[in-house]
Amino acid sequence: MDRVGILVVSKCLSAPGIIDALSRSSYRPDFYVVERQANPFTLARAAVHRVVPDLAVGEVAKFARKHRTRLSFGLTDTEDFIVAGGRDVVEREAGVPMLCVTGEYAVEKSKADQRILFERLFRSANPRYRVFDPSRFKDEGSAAVAFRRFASELKEPVIKPDAPARGAGVGVWGQEFSNEDDMVSFFKRVYSKGRVVVEERLEGEESSFHALSDGRHFIVAPQTRDYKRALDGNKGKLTGGMGSYRDGASHLPFVTPSEWESVALQERSAFMRWKGRGSNPGLRGFVLYDALMHTGRGFKVLERNSRGGNTEQLCLFATVEDDLVDVFFRMVEGTLKGIRFAKKASVVTCAVPLNYGIPGSAPLGGEMIDLDAAYAVQKRTPGLMVYPMDVTLRAGGTYMGASRSVAVVGVAPSVEEARELSLSGVDSLGGPLRSRRDVASKEDLYASVRHMRLLRKTVSA
Repeated sequence: MDRVGILVVSKCLSAPGIIDALSRSSYRPDFYVVERQANPFTLARAAVHRVVPDLAVGEVAKFARKHRTRLSFGLTDTEDFIVAGGRDVVEREAGVPMLCVTGEYAVEKSKADQRILFERLFRSANPRYRVFDPSRFKDEGSAAVAFRRFASELKEPVIKPDAPARGAGVGVWGQEFSNEDDMVSFFKRVYSKGRVVVEERLEGEESSFHALSDGRHFIVAPQTRDYKRALDGNKGKLTGGMGSYRDGASHLPFVTPSEWESVALQERSAFMRWKGRGSNPGLRGFVLYDALMHTGRGFKVLERNSRGGNTEQLCLFATVEDDLVDVFFRMVEGTLKGIRFAKKASVVTCAVPLNYGIPGSAPLGGEMIDLDAAYAVQKRTPGLMVYPMDVTLRAGGTYMGASRSVAVVGVAPSVEEARELSLSGVDSLGGPLRSRRDVASKEDLYASVRHMRLLRKTVSA
């Protein structure tokens, strides 16, 4: 069988887990990696490796053009590349098909435009909201007056910057502010940088909905849950995700089979309206990752991304039963009619710098960490996988960046067993690291199930 070359454009997020899953393929892939720093995992597995600190699209395209005769397709773990029109440029200049959407469909570049899109695709999934556009107000004061009026109608508002901020910059009543003065101050800070989306705060339980597409077919992945805040009990700052889990079933424990069926059906119908008739090659890849809020009256979409969640992708790819390279070939060819996922649970726990996401703390990074003991545990423990993320290999050592340092995945028949595996890997890491200890805990799962039962009961009463 001929060797398959795969271009990987990485911000040192989930690329190590994706590369690991692809490495299990019978195709024996070679990886051509462009990433922002020398991640030890990807560096060791790359046939060709290049560091481009800002992942400039032009530099990525130049790299792809140089190696295009060996490349079958490419993929990325960062929305920055997608929003910048990376697929458009690489395909035009190098002729390498990219497994991500074109710039036209990179909806995460504007939260306001997302809300407008959902009004057309499936209005019922939109929470109550309003967009505050500086071009429509004579000054900040008049915008603040209108905001106060709308916020009083919502009772507990959520304030979001229009541009993507990976959770940063988002203000939630009861978290970032809990009185009117602080709320208005927060609004003004965000408003000074551009459009602001203000939404009603929803009571419910969050989940992540992922779907893949070849531009024609819509493949729903098992439901996952992301832990967005830095500290146990959902305290601390919003981050890019401290961990996640999936159950052995296609849906999470706090969602009923009929609720999950309704979510998948509505998401599929909305996608079909979005893509239009026939095949739409622009919608290819991890076509969407919707953060959902499940309420007593159905689900709402909190935000949409056109790449997989950083930790959720690891949950999903660790449990794909099909040959992943073959899956991606079918995606390129337009023949992707399904993907088989194992009926197993997976849990991801992230180890981060000690002050990561802690209010009032300046970002650290630069300290050395040791992965050797964790790799030794992985070697003798089936179902355990250790993936360095925002770390750099230099001078013979592995050094942390300011974001999530290591993701540890556990795969097992049950969530509880998968969680134990994941924590065993995390506890073997050496260095000034910490992690959330409640990711997929029995107490957390039970609280979610109980909360949803209460919400359904309140609605039906």
